[in-house]
Formats: sequence, C-alpha cells, structure tokens
Amino acid sequence: MKNNNTNIKMLIDDLNERKKELDCLYEINRILKYTEAPLDEVFNDIITEISLGWQFPEICKVQILYDGKSYKSEGLKLTELKQTAKIKVEDAEIGEIQVYYIKPVRTDKKPIFLHEEQKLLNTIAENISQYITLRRFKDLLQSKENISEKLNIPVGLGKWLSEMNLSESEIKKVTTTKVNFKKCESIFKQGTFASYIVIQTKGLTRAFVEDMNERSFTFKIIKPYDIIGLSSLFGDGRYAFSAATLTPAEGYLIEKTTMINIIESNIKFNFELLKWYSTNFKLIFTKMNFLANKHALGRIANTLIYLSKSIFNERIIDNSISRRNIAELSGMSTENAVRILSELKSDGIIKISKNGIEIIHHDLLKTFSIAG
Repeated sequence: MKNNNTNIKMLIDDLNERKKELDCLYEINRILKYTEAPLDEVFNDIITEISLGWQFPEICKVQILYDGKSYKSEGLKLTELKQTAKIKVEDAEIGEIQVYYIKPVRTDKKPIFLHEEQKLLNTIAENISQYITLRRFKDLLQSKENISEKLNIPVGLGKWLSEMNLSESEIKKVTTTKVNFKKCESIFKQGTFASYIVIQTKGLTRAFVEDMNERSFTFKIIKPYDIIGLSSLFGDGRYAFSAATLTPAEGYLIEKTTMINIIESNIKFNFELLKWYSTNFKLIFTKMNFLANKHALGRIANTLIYLSKSIFNERIIDNSISRRNIAELSGMSTENAVRILSELKSDGIIKISKNGIEIIHHDLLKTFSIAG
C-alpha cells in the first residue's frame, strides 16, 4: 500500500511539473505575439515565466544574453547549477538563455535539471529566435518604407536599393534624375559613348545586339527593378548593346562617375553587383547554348517559357511582346517564328488571343525546349 501511495505521489508530482512547463510555454508564446513591445520588456517578462516554470522556482534565476546586453533576474548568482540553450538566427549564434539555481538543491532526482526542462528551454530559445527574425524583418521593412517616403521614391525601389546594400545617402545620389520613356523609345545605342546607366522602375525594355545590316538579337527583357548598361562602366567606355522600351517606362539616370564612386566605397554593394553579373552571365550562356544546339521549335519553346516564367510570372505572355520580339529572342526570322507559333496553336499547346499568348500545356512545351 505504501509503495502504491508513493507511486501515485510521484505521478502527481510529474504531472504537476508538466503542467508548470506547459503553462510556462503558453505564457512565453503569448508574450512573443507582441512584436511592437520594447525588447527589454519582452525579455524581462520571459525571464519571470521561465523562473516560475522550473522545478524549484524559489531559487531559480535566469539570464538572457543578446546583442551584447544582459537581461537577468533580480538576485542572479552565476553558479555551477546551470542550464543553457543557444538563440540562433540563420544558423548563427546571437544569444543564449541561462537558467541557474542560486543555492544547493536537495533532491533525490538525478540530474537536478529535468530532461523535460532542457527540452522546454530549447523550445523557448527557438521561439525567441523566430521572434527576433520577425522583428528584424519588420524593422528592415519599416526602414525601407521610411527611406522611400523621405526621398519621395517608390516603396518598391527603396526596398530593392536597400537590399542591394546601398545607404540612404547613396540611394539619394542614384535617384536624383528621374526619366520617363515612351513606348519603343531608345534608351541608349550600341557603340555610343557611355555616360550614364539606368535603373528601371516601370515598364519593359529589350536589350539587344545589332550587326552591320541592322539585324538584331534580343538577349534579355528587362523589367522593374533592374540596372541597364552596367557593363559599360569599365572597358572601352561604350555601350556593348542597345536598349529600347517595349512599353512606356520609367527609371533613374545615374552618371557613370557617381556609380563608380559608390562601387569604390561600398564593399557590400559590390557583392550584390557580382550576384547580378553572375545571374546575367548565366542567362547569356543559356542563350548561347540554345542558339548553337537547338532547332527552331526548341528555341521558340525556350523563349515562351522564359517570357512566361521570368518576365510575366504567369501563363499568359502579354501582347506587349510582339512576334518580332519573340523571333529576335529566339534567333530566327519573324516568318519562321510566326509559322512555329501557328503550329503550336494548332496542336493546342498555346492559345493566341488579343490579350497575348497563353501557354496551355507547359510540360509539353518544356519537353520541346529540352529536346531541341
């Protein structure tokens, strides 16, 4: 009978501990819902709840280390009776939760800290990590919106330039001269002296190279937000290709010297430009590959997939893209392009209407692209 009573008491004690742990986690999750609260208030509330959730709350003290600061319980003593969990964001350690017993603990249980308490502490640390990530994202978003409002530029542009690691003063320099372009207007001409580059914020532009007979090959459609003419900053100082709008467009002219000065002083921006160059080189190499190795049907299929996926992000290719544009992107005559598009329409793979070209069977089009 005595053993049964002992077992029942142990079971009740265990259940009470689990209840305390669940109550602790529930309260901390409630605290973490309020991302607008001051961080010191949030951490101090969490410290209180952790102390109450452990096995011996009367001697349990907590310290949270974050961003070079310490948030701790009143009366904290750093003893050897310690339990910890790391706070991580994107696999980087940014802080730690430390739980201490400030006096010796009299208990028959080994270890002094329960296994369930360590699991709870790890969960709390993970929740704090997610909370900090969310706060950082909101702060970053707010700062980008503030910059856009302060400099009177589109919010999307402010966000994009901030993500390119430009400072507020640098953003101001590159958004000084706003320009508007009409449909089919030339932005710059291949072979001419390069004195500026353009950040495009609205509309679509085609980038193309021309030969002596004025035949052209369009290698890229440029949409917001992107840089036009960046490759002209160095080398012989001339534009290596032409750029002309497909739709009415807007952007900002940046003097060549202004951009070079920013590049020389902003290392983080340089890394973003390297990423930009890498993406564009990959696009050009892909174009070279399909021009060299694919037949006409494979080229058209590849172009339609590029336009729907990378430019319009949907199954319909807007009628701002003409048959001639599709032909130039595919490296063939307009007549050939129109013939293949008609065949694809007859086979029910695409649908052509006044709104543009709708891709009906994307998988089949992809097969044509791969097969060449």
